[in-house]
Amino acid sequence: MSRNQSRVAANAPVANQPQSVAPPAQAQANPFNFVTPTEMIDLPSKGEYYPENHPLRGIDAVEVKHMTAKEEDILTSATLLKKGVAIDKMLQSIIVDNRIKVDDLLIGDKNALLIASRVFGYGSDYTVSLQCPNCENSFKTVFDLNELENKETMSIEAVSKTENNTFTVTLPKSNFVVEFRLLTSRDEKNMSNKSGTLSLLKLFVVSINEQTDSFYIERALHSLPILDASILKKAYATSMPDINMNHEVECTQCGDTSEMEVPLNAGFFWPNL
Repeated sequence: MSRNQSRVAANAPVANQPQSVAPPAQAQANPFNFVTPTEMIDLPSKGEYYPENHPLRGIDAVEVKHMTAKEEDILTSATLLKKGVAIDKMLQSIIVDNRIKVDDLLIGDKNALLIASRVFGYGSDYTVSLQCPNCENSFKTVFDLNELENKETMSIEAVSKTENNTFTVTLPKSNFVVEFRLLTSRDEKNMSNKSGTLSLLKLFVVSINEQTDSFYIERALHSLPILDASILKKAYATSMPDINMNHEVECTQCGDTSEMEVPLNAGFFWPNL
């Protein structure tokens, strides 16, 4: 008998001897292993405009968890609210892939996650107070957040996309050839303490006439005619993939219908306030 045969014989079950049976999989499961439901959220960018080494490069959807009491505690934390980071902390908590950082999300993609997390957490009905632009009547209306769709990016003839995920536009008055990039959540934070057109342009302009020197760019932007500044802002806005937040609203008093932007105010994540 070979050594292998000896092992088999030694390990063979003895007649009439009870054999141990592995417990069913359900019995072995950890009773404290609770699973939070997740959803796949489509990204307006479809994974474009991210650098090669970014985890969202070429990815058109992100998996997020439904909010739990943990996330509600984040949203109501006095410390986090004071620092202005509660929403970002909440988003970071529900993103399943920990390689994805909220600060690195394009603003439009972040908006998509905000809308989805609000719907999963508090429902799609969003009640807001508005003022009619026609008769100045103040009234309340309910937006259905499920009706919001991705914005269609418009192509302007003068704007072209580069290999570096940036865009170029030639401005008519100054004849400046301006290269600009799409802003991220981190850029949005940097912009929160600033205001005005010039501050915005400084954030997304990469080069002017192929000059990337910050001093040159700042001087050129200071000399930019208002018409060119308006065209540059429009070129940026139409190139950024985002959620279309515009919605038709009818005034309860005069009946006038106008297109208004869905406001992301305190009631968005704190509907009971």
